[in-house]
Amino acid sequence: MMKTESNLNDAWYAQCGSECDVALSTKVRLSRNLANFPFPARLSPGEGDRIQAILLDAFNKVDGENFHAINISALDKVSARIMAEREILDNELQTEGGIILRNDGRFSGVVNVKDHICISSYNAGFEVEKAYSAVSEFDDELQKYVQFAASYDFGYLNSSLVDSGSGMRICVRLHLPSLSLLKRIPALVRECSDDGFVLSASFGSGGASAITSLNSASSALGFFYNLENVSSVAGSELEQTAGMASEIKKIIDMERNARTQVFALMKSDIRNGMKRSVAIARASVFITLREAIDIISMLKFAKDLGVLSGIDDEQLHALLYRIQNGHLEFVMKSGSFKFENDVDENPVRKVEKLRALTLQESFENIVLSV
Repeated sequence: MMKTESNLNDAWYAQCGSECDVALSTKVRLSRNLANFPFPARLSPGEGDRIQAILLDAFNKVDGENFHAINISALDKVSARIMAEREILDNELQTEGGIILRNDGRFSGVVNVKDHICISSYNAGFEVEKAYSAVSEFDDELQKYVQFAASYDFGYLNSSLVDSGSGMRICVRLHLPSLSLLKRIPALVRECSDDGFVLSASFGSGGASAITSLNSASSALGFFYNLENVSSVAGSELEQTAGMASEIKKIIDMERNARTQVFALMKSDIRNGMKRSVAIARASVFITLREAIDIISMLKFAKDLGVLSGIDDEQLHALLYRIQNGHLEFVMKSGSFKFENDVDENPVRKVEKLRALTLQESFENIVLSV
């Protein structure tokens, strides 16, 4: 069910959507539960199997040719890790439930994990309306064959109160190096919270970067952040998508307006970070995941500032997935690689070496003009 390295360019995350200099991706998820069944945490084994069969049958009736299903328990460790890295599963340790995945990877359904079904649409760039339309239309089609639990007062009934109402969660991944370097993220976090959103680190906290020396304790690793709505209870789905779109547009404008200012204030430090990123990527035998995220971030920042050529946005976006541990482990399983004896005996080192080779191949033609 996994894509091989040869056709990764067809993946949704290897595209460049609207406003892709700041907004890398959009995910819209709808949580639903079948009427007359307990929530997943209280299901008997027989009820869980029955719900999965009902939902799979409904998916097949809507678009059976383009979906395939798998039990989460049947995933090996690498496949489960990839599902988590692509944000289909919340974490790779999940063992119960099932996944219904569209062949192009742009649409998924997770069964009997938190709710009976969580259907998600994925798009590159800032595409809230597009992602919402896709998942909403599919939800309408599903409801021709199944009845979801809902009430006039509370909307759709879900296992978490904050996921009731529309049952919709929207997540947009953002790259905010300028605002981070100007130390404006804490204020932005508070502002987003006041507006009903949460801004959090995509890949963990930054701290001191051994590569660029630019990150701080208050910034995310690689300056990558996720913006999500806190609750799906208040307002209609259209009102919630409009609110998220407005918040994202505001942040995009803030980041773009901060670029010229931060480059004027910190030009030498930023130049140093960019040049070190290229040098380390090209010269290293091993590169850790945190180092790779830092490097990709600095080169994306350089491209957005107009001082880097030889690689396009699509390649940089795809690299954020290609350099993840699960994706590299899958490539190693699928291909034939020869490592030095001391590397071949160390699984971590093999991944780190393949990550370095992946970056070196991708950066072969890049040119910095700073």
